[in-house]
Amino acid sequence: MESFFNYKIEQFVIESHDGKSSTDLTQCIASVKYYEDLFSPAIFISLVLVNTNGLLSSLINSDSNKQSGIKGGERVRLKINQPAFPKNGINIDETKNTYYIYKTSLSTTEYTREAVVVDLCPAEVFINETSRVVKKCSGHIGSTVNQILKESFGESSYKKENIEETSNKYTFYGNNKRPFTVLTWLCPKSIPGGKGKPTSSSPKKGTAGFLFYQNRNGFNFKSMDSLMSGLKLGTADKRNIQTYYYGTPPNPASDIQNRLIVDTPTFEKNVNVMENLRIGMYSSVNYFFDVNVRKFYAEPYSLKESYELMGHASRGNFPPTIPLGLEKNPSRVMVRILDNFNSDPAGDAIAAINNKDNTNLYQAASIARYNLAFSQSLNITIPLNLSLTVGDIINLQFPKITTGTRGEKDNIKSGHYLIKEVAHLFENNQGYTGLKLIRDSYGDPE
Repeated sequence: MESFFNYKIEQFVIESHDGKSSTDLTQCIASVKYYEDLFSPAIFISLVLVNTNGLLSSLINSDSNKQSGIKGGERVRLKINQPAFPKNGINIDETKNTYYIYKTSLSTTEYTREAVVVDLCPAEVFINETSRVVKKCSGHIGSTVNQILKESFGESSYKKENIEETSNKYTFYGNNKRPFTVLTWLCPKSIPGGKGKPTSSSPKKGTAGFLFYQNRNGFNFKSMDSLMSGLKLGTADKRNIQTYYYGTPPNPASDIQNRLIVDTPTFEKNVNVMENLRIGMYSSVNYFFDVNVRKFYAEPYSLKESYELMGHASRGNFPPTIPLGLEKNPSRVMVRILDNFNSDPAGDAIAAINNKDNTNLYQAASIARYNLAFSQSLNITIPLNLSLTVGDIINLQFPKITTGTRGEKDNIKSGHYLIKEVAHLFENNQGYTGLKLIRDSYGDPE
């Protein structure tokens, strides 16, 4: 079995702006960091280049009238292979996953060598800065997301199956906002349960909240509910859920060194009652002022009443409770202005008043859902694994702390986690993958 630590950087080439020349800096690479995040609409890559003959400083400080050199905005080609996962290498070129240099910095200059940091971003980041959503959008939010992605970045930037449909419609004007701004703004307004998937949610209780992010498969628009509920599918799920062990596993496999967590896992969060109270996770009251009829509406929200309508990481879990039964009392008051005139396609004010857009009533549900997803937050480092991407599920096995029989599994810490962040590091001929993992409930579902 090939070691997961092994990798090979086959190519790093910077093209000139006119495309007539290029500079091969493959041999100058000292390290590469590749970063994905469920809360980021783009994947970023950072390289450290080291050279001993002055080539790097000459490229960065080249005459601005010359086409050669690094001035920012150059297209790059980068190819990194991992023998253990030959189908999942990093392959960036002009035909797919086009990346450009957006920042450079001369970090160190010594008598014998110099080091330069080069930061890369996908073409969509530049396109986003020069694009605007200007027209009126209406219909199901998932369909609107498809439309904005297609018109702004092209159909090749995403797969339709990665855009989850919503059960609710929403009408709004783009107001010259950037595509990424609009797409992330729509996330807390979106309610899961699209076509063929009816939702049990209602204006007063239920679940809401989506994520817009980019991973190895392109852009994604998926509900927090579907991502979390996918954690409990276990072996019945058709996806390949990979297992990693902390300590000595009960049944060592042939590639066990590739499946061990290489450092001490760090649990960043288990529970913070005070923070949850202040954001109104357990209970809140929401006031809405309708500008059309000049009237206030009050809508209470209770996590306890909505908990069973959500998808969760583990079976048999119950809604969180706090002392004195205070989860029944609103700990946060939120106010929002409603303008339902936009919600009517014909622009009829009377029709808009009679058919209020209830999407705003889900602001409390989305706040609770996002925060509940971070009930457990865990950082681990594992041998390099380029097959993992944000949104994937990973299975962790922790040993039970006991004075009795060794090798028993901790059924509380063990189980499935959602990958929230991925950072692949290539350095000193060894590759590592850092993961931030989250889930909203405890225990192994199997």
